[in-house]
Amino acid sequence: MTTDKKYKNFQATLGLLSQEPLSKYTSFRVGGPADLLAAPRDRQTLIAILKLAKQEGFPVTILGGGTNTLVSDKGIKGLVIVLKELKSFPCILDTESNTQDRKTLHADAGERLSTVCQFAMDRGLAGLEFAAGIPGTLGGALIMNAGTAAWEISQVVAALEVINTKTFTFKTIKRKDLAFSYRQLSAVDILIVGAHLSLTPADPAGIKKRFDQALKAKTTTQPISLASAGCFFKNPSSHAPAGKLIEDAGLKGKKINGAQISKRHANFIVNTGNARCEDIIALKNLVQKTVFEKYHIKLETEVKVTGE
Repeated sequence: MTTDKKYKNFQATLGLLSQEPLSKYTSFRVGGPADLLAAPRDRQTLIAILKLAKQEGFPVTILGGGTNTLVSDKGIKGLVIVLKELKSFPCILDTESNTQDRKTLHADAGERLSTVCQFAMDRGLAGLEFAAGIPGTLGGALIMNAGTAAWEISQVVAALEVINTKTFTFKTIKRKDLAFSYRQLSAVDILIVGAHLSLTPADPAGIKKRFDQALKAKTTTQPISLASAGCFFKNPSSHAPAGKLIEDAGLKGKKINGAQISKRHANFIVNTGNARCEDIIALKNLVQKTVFEKYHIKLETEVKVTGE
């Protein structure tokens, strides 16, 4: 049986999309097609897809909300699993860890981070208001340890619900056994499907005020109306943020075809309407080369590049 026939049988068995443009699934709005694409709505379906893909020897790529990902113009070979449909409404868990001072919020990995933030705020639970305006799914925020200069989502994680991608079994990993660092979580052979977040009961008015302040700060300083993947580069240090280095290097507003360094915030590369992955990569390389030549600082990317 040829690989093409295997792919067709796999597609027919699970009702998957074939040659689906990944530009529809990334915030950059760029990217070629996936050979096959699945968007499971529950954990058992996800397990079944993962098992069959392993059995058939198909490479698997996981996407959340696609907000921190740049996909090649040639697309992604094998199977792409989009997790943004893997969600149910957040809830407050009735656990022994709940006290007068702490409550545990549960949400699935495919839930939008903004939905989780709103749920917590509506119930007078503090700890997530600094995530206001951060796009994407909860799972994506966890794997990237999303945050700001003063806050990271790892600060409120009590535990993660995961699938072991070798044994296809579920388990819960407590915070003390998780290896978070700046803008990443070391996650070998696991796939996040849910999280327990430890939040603090507080005055709802105060929570909303902090939420609104954080959201305003983002909307006034970042190009949120344009297609991007958020901050493109990691900050080398608090004293040398990437945006300032790029701006001081004279690159703010620099454009290569449809890709441009934002005029509002120099650590954002934006798609002005017709950018390709190769344009964004060329701009990324120019930024890294220029900043290194000028400051002897090597900028590392926050955005993950995937595909051929």
